[in-house]
Amino acid sequence: MSRFTSRLGSWMEDVVKYSRYVANGGLLFTLYFTLIYGAFVYNDFLTRIDSAFPGEWIAAAIMLLIPLGHRPRTFIQEADQVFLLPELGEIRSYMVGVRAFNVVFAGLRAMLVLLILLPLLVRTEAYTGIEVLAVVVTMVLLSVAGRLAKLEGAGRIVLPFALVSGLLIVTGLASWSFVPAFLPFVPLHLKRNERIPLLHWLALEEKSKAQFERVISWFIDLPTVREDVKERRFLTKMLENRVLRRAEASQYVYGLRIIRSSDSLDLVIRLTAVALVVMWMSGGWYVGLVIPLFVGLTALQLVPLFKRLEAVSIVSWLPITKEERLRGYTWWTYRILLVQALFLGLASLLFGATWDAAIGLILSFGVIRYYLNRLT
Repeated sequence: MSRFTSRLGSWMEDVVKYSRYVANGGLLFTLYFTLIYGAFVYNDFLTRIDSAFPGEWIAAAIMLLIPLGHRPRTFIQEADQVFLLPELGEIRSYMVGVRAFNVVFAGLRAMLVLLILLPLLVRTEAYTGIEVLAVVVTMVLLSVAGRLAKLEGAGRIVLPFALVSGLLIVTGLASWSFVPAFLPFVPLHLKRNERIPLLHWLALEEKSKAQFERVISWFIDLPTVREDVKERRFLTKMLENRVLRRAEASQYVYGLRIIRSSDSLDLVIRLTAVALVVMWMSGGWYVGLVIPLFVGLTALQLVPLFKRLEAVSIVSWLPITKEERLRGYTWWTYRILLVQALFLGLASLLFGATWDAAIGLILSFGVIRYYLNRLT
């Protein structure tokens, strides 16, 4: 177990180190405020719903989703392809440690989901203590099984069992939902690897590490982070026709990067979707205040991105000055944030906003100008 404990210790050192950096970042306080505001809105939402709300259907849908999207950690390194080969058949304790580590994290993930789901179920369903406990156990089992299935390369073997558990919830048999959730562990035990699947675990580790670095890069500059690039042919073609033909090099390069990168356009879409959910759940006079909150949260992540691009992107190699690069990035950032603010403003009207929508848009414009001025 010494090899596993040493690598686990190295991982914990990195987590502690980056946690200190994150604690000093301004984004963390914004996230705290967002979470507190979201908890307030969710509590208000729970007080207004009744037993007619389909809470059991939401629980069933979450049971189908919770086995998916896991990023197991294996702590395998590229050098292990050479130095670990002679020991592959003799380090079963390392595999036990990796599996135990992922079981713990899968259980924590399920508990975080249950913190949101259980109040909704208790509010909308007449569950007994046994049924609530069965839902908790079912969610934890499905989360653990989904993570182990990813670790063992078993694909989506857990989904049929999750579907049966969800059907039991919907049909009023919640106290028995844990039974099908336990069954995936039988084929997972039979399929478990006796030797480390080196290439598979290395790929899992690289994906998980890249996700960790991507999250950390929201708070601090992390030049080593790897970027996911998407082709997006239609948007790229539009960019070539409208910008490249005007010989605006900086606008074209930054536009191409924003369109194809997962930490720019995808980030805006994700935060906008979360803002719509918050608006839908709130339904009060403060709907308009969601606009500057999420526009500011978006700007807080897009603005520091320029410094990271200056450090690692090919943009800084082009024969254009820094002022031109700054002007090109500002051009895109301003328009993206403005479109987001206008879209959220229109959406807020649909969710019951009145004069507060105008105030939210005015505050959003001030937030945009504040963060853009930090670029200079």
